[in-house]
Amino acid sequence: MTYDEVIGKLRSKGLNLSKRTHPDKDYITHINECVSIVKLLMETYNFEENIKKFAILLCSLHDVGKLLDTWDLNMYPRPPHSIEGAEWLLNNKDILTNNLTEVYINLLIYAILTHHSPLYVPAEYHNVAREILRKHNRDWYNYKTRNVLNNLNMIIRKLDIKTMLDLADVMGIVKLADIISAKNIDADYLFLQYLYPKTLGDETAKNIIVSRAYERRKSFDPYKFQKQLDIALSQKPHIIIVAPTGWGKTNLALLRFIRKRPVKLIYVLPTITAIRDFYDMFTTIFPDELVGEYFYFADAEFFYREDLDEEKTLDLYKYFVPKILITTIDQLLLTTLQVGKYYIRRFNLRNSLLVIDEFHLLTREMIAALRVFLKHLSDHYKMLSLFMSATPSPVYIELIKKIFPEHKRDVIILKDEYKKLKRHKIEIDDEDIINFIMKRSDLLNKRVLILVNTVKKAQNIYRILKDEIKNKKIHLIHGDFAFKDRVDLENKISNSDILVSTQVAEVSLDISFDVLITELAPIPSLIQRFGRVNRYGDSTSDVNIYICTKLDTSKPYSDILIKQSRKYLPILSEKLEEIGEEVYLDERFWEYEELFKDDIENIESFITKNLEILHNFYSVIANEEYVLRILGREETWLAIPDIYLDIITDLYNTLRNLRSYNERRKIYAQIKSYLTPASRNHIKNAIWHDELNLPIVRYDKELGIVDHI
Repeated sequence: MTYDEVIGKLRSKGLNLSKRTHPDKDYITHINECVSIVKLLMETYNFEENIKKFAILLCSLHDVGKLLDTWDLNMYPRPPHSIEGAEWLLNNKDILTNNLTEVYINLLIYAILTHHSPLYVPAEYHNVAREILRKHNRDWYNYKTRNVLNNLNMIIRKLDIKTMLDLADVMGIVKLADIISAKNIDADYLFLQYLYPKTLGDETAKNIIVSRAYERRKSFDPYKFQKQLDIALSQKPHIIIVAPTGWGKTNLALLRFIRKRPVKLIYVLPTITAIRDFYDMFTTIFPDELVGEYFYFADAEFFYREDLDEEKTLDLYKYFVPKILITTIDQLLLTTLQVGKYYIRRFNLRNSLLVIDEFHLLTREMIAALRVFLKHLSDHYKMLSLFMSATPSPVYIELIKKIFPEHKRDVIILKDEYKKLKRHKIEIDDEDIINFIMKRSDLLNKRVLILVNTVKKAQNIYRILKDEIKNKKIHLIHGDFAFKDRVDLENKISNSDILVSTQVAEVSLDISFDVLITELAPIPSLIQRFGRVNRYGDSTSDVNIYICTKLDTSKPYSDILIKQSRKYLPILSEKLEEIGEEVYLDERFWEYEELFKDDIENIESFITKNLEILHNFYSVIANEEYVLRILGREETWLAIPDIYLDIITDLYNTLRNLRSYNERRKIYAQIKSYLTPASRNHIKNAIWHDELNLPIVRYDKELGIVDHI
């Protein structure tokens, strides 16, 4: 059934396709715009003909409820047009030709019914819809759409996994087209994200890498470049690579993207700390309009980028539309499990290059979820993957290897590159880190990174140094800052004379200090910390790493990990001086992981079982908070810093008086920028603000959350 045939059938039913269904356009204009977008994406991803036809039908009919006499743009509240449209189509099946089976008719009706909700319709949606319908003297209980919902699981279980995935992605594509048209976003901008830039070729890539090398090292190593290029050209779709910090793993990802020309580059980081750095780096390589970032605070982040069209970028970034998208592991896994409305973005993983940076830092739960996702989707989605780390986890490497058959994956450990390097020389001191800093104040004349295990210790050291030293740029960074303050602090990192930090400085930051003073931590964490010192050198004859082994507590690590670190630290120090950074590949430092192998398998079974039993179009039926908990994220809540209470209250009062969705979203994002993540311990004794329904914590702009009120 063609698009023109559908339009003709709608007109034959007496429907007015010139009816205004959006503030500045009529129905026919809206669906024409949607169809042009959907056709491009259908061709880009090479869907089968029957799926393409389904997509065009859904495009043409998704808003048919707005054409009914019962719906008017100026009405408030308006009846749910998705329910009205699905019901109308059930009563007018004759507009669909005989080449559409009963199963596909039901799926089409279900897709219309759910195009403003998750792929499954939660009970709350039913309740709200029923109340609105009753206000318009219509009783949803009599509607035939009930039967579609009731029989949905039976309908879906008749589908094979490939068809299920394709249909879910079609729904995502149509919904994205709906959003683009409804918000009047330039479709040409969207089309750019699915084409390959003609200006990007081998010479461009080499010029970029040479320029970055001279900027950081003042030299270019052609041997290393050739090695990166050889790996990038691997015919195997999946690569696991272990290379020293500063070797150029990001260059490898860039070369792989340029040589293999996937539709998208999805660059995944374990935390949000490095996202801004990566965004700034990629926008020096690619046109700005091809690069995006998305994480929980992305809407707040846009207020700090004056060059961006906030409304357009937020809508497109959050749906993984940009050609180069930098995001977090949480967002990737929520997408692959299709929690809530994440189906709108999951199709963008098709034909993509997925880069998982610092994979050793993922929780056991995340590795389990990644294995489930890649086992089920990587072949069907024709994905490339690149797992990168400087500190290899033998158990993780083995688990990732097992996802893919041998002929589809390479495991590359650049042992020779480690052998070349002797950048770090360790001194171990059985001293509390604060006492050590006081005794060795001479070290503070250099550019120093002080890295501790807890926020409280970091705050104490920062206070002491600010009182004692007046002529140095001293900064503190950790996870307990309001987003707006964290942005300001991260912008200052590169200019710090002394940076005091917790573990947030371990990950993916392209910074280099002269000296590291650190508390004892698990060996893999220590190796990550070492990577922030003498990052672009090859050797040192002087001690540049000082490890203080006296701890008040093992937290946030387990006693087992700290005990193992004490056991192996002398060996690490001795061998580092003897054979250089090759010692970082010693598997003894990771032997504790064997304890967790069974955990990973159990978690994987749990996730798989949920997908099998509770799936709707291969989705987990669960809320986002629950999924993040099963992915091993430490439970945190947003809290109000007491110093920002008046500002947040004023913004909240403004929010309550706004009806415009876009204006409300902007104010909501501003409110988020003033909030801070808080642990259970932080909020246990905090004051609760009943109107805002959030805890209030004591807060200092320089220190972050300081203690309970």
